[in-house]
Amino acid sequence: MQLMKQVMVILAALLLLVSCASVSEKNQKLAEQSMQKGDYASAFDQASHSLHAEIGNHKAIALFPAIAEHAFAQKLTEIDHYRAAANWDRAAYGYDRIIDMNRTVQSIQDAMRTYAQKVQVTRARRAAMNQLLAIRQHDVAALRDEAYERAAAGHYGNGKRYQAARDYRQATQEFNQALSFVSGYRDAIKLAAETKHLADLADARIEYAKGGQAIRTHDHRAAATAFARADAFIRGFKDAHQLSMKYMAIADQEDALANYLQGERLAEAHHYRDAAAAFTAALGFVPDFRDATQLATHYTDLANREDARRSYREGERLMDRQEFDQAAIAFDKADRFVPGFRHARDMAARARSYIAPEFFELRGLVQKSVDNGIPLSWLRDVHQGYAEDVKISTIRIIRQGRFNTTHEYWPYRLQVKGVCDLEVAKGNEQKLAFDTVVDYRVFRDDFGEWRATFR
Repeated sequence: MQLMKQVMVILAALLLLVSCASVSEKNQKLAEQSMQKGDYASAFDQASHSLHAEIGNHKAIALFPAIAEHAFAQKLTEIDHYRAAANWDRAAYGYDRIIDMNRTVQSIQDAMRTYAQKVQVTRARRAAMNQLLAIRQHDVAALRDEAYERAAAGHYGNGKRYQAARDYRQATQEFNQALSFVSGYRDAIKLAAETKHLADLADARIEYAKGGQAIRTHDHRAAATAFARADAFIRGFKDAHQLSMKYMAIADQEDALANYLQGERLAEAHHYRDAAAAFTAALGFVPDFRDATQLATHYTDLANREDARRSYREGERLMDRQEFDQAAIAFDKADRFVPGFRHARDMAARARSYIAPEFFELRGLVQKSVDNGIPLSWLRDVHQGYAEDVKISTIRIIRQGRFNTTHEYWPYRLQVKGVCDLEVAKGNEQKLAFDTVVDYRVFRDDFGEWRATFR
């Protein structure tokens, strides 16, 4: 038992190593492809993933120093362009990327120092490992702080300009952007709160005015929505909350009445399902509106009975056409609309019992029918004795008749091929093949199982 546990641990470790190696090799190849495209940022990430998955991947070790050098150079050049264009946001994010790359290099170098002490490698591989350990990191902390400070100053200045132009919503965004770079920058917290309040106040006034306009056009739903928005911008703004509640109630009454009247029209046109839906919709606006609950229940019941009758009649038509599988579905549907409707459940069961067996079932039924022998006429030539050990090799349906609903059987004309032993006298048997056309009846026995008999 202990030996088995040790074997399982070793196998698990080997599987883990294979998995890591595959991940490492995959990322190493991706890094090579990115290098060829000149995309050193992606190559840096992919080579890093490769070495983190397997620090002993010597192809990745050899690639990484050059990739890191180019990746740092590309990012620093990009930052210089942003600085020249005074795009301090992007410059700051660029320095964040440099710092993150420094951490990645440091973690790989730490892993490499541990790995280097444990392995014996060729001089070329040792030189590549030393080159990786010699990768220089870039100290950009001060430059990053400067970029963050300048980015904050830029957004703060933009916020002041938007504030002066009374674009308070945009001013709020700019002050918050300044705070995202330097927490507590100058008085940006206070200004962001002030401009947000002014922006909300302006929007509350706009929405309140929209509500008044909607009242004048008798669009009470729009009025309620506008007053609710005004109150959402500034809690307790004027009487916006009370007006929102008032016109919401009026709009609900209007919509409930409109749906109720629509339900009555649909009911008169005998569209019972749609009528029930309309009465239910009225209740969605005003619970217990008039007698909508009773009407919704009444017309749902009428619609269910109408659909049950329709489905039952469809089932009967399908039975006449001997489409028994579809007939069963129709009868089931009738029973779902009105449980216990007529004899729908029994009719569905009957329709399913009439569905002809699949071909593979038919072949098994034919084999079973000859287990006790076959008529000598199947052998064509004149023979004496009796046939036994009959084996059916193939059957082919020549014709399938209509289901006999009176006696409940399927008539088939089949070509039947097989072999049998012909018992002529005791101890005197001969193996014979047969290929004949036979009429069969396939029916269900008293236990509901398919049986087949030949004529």
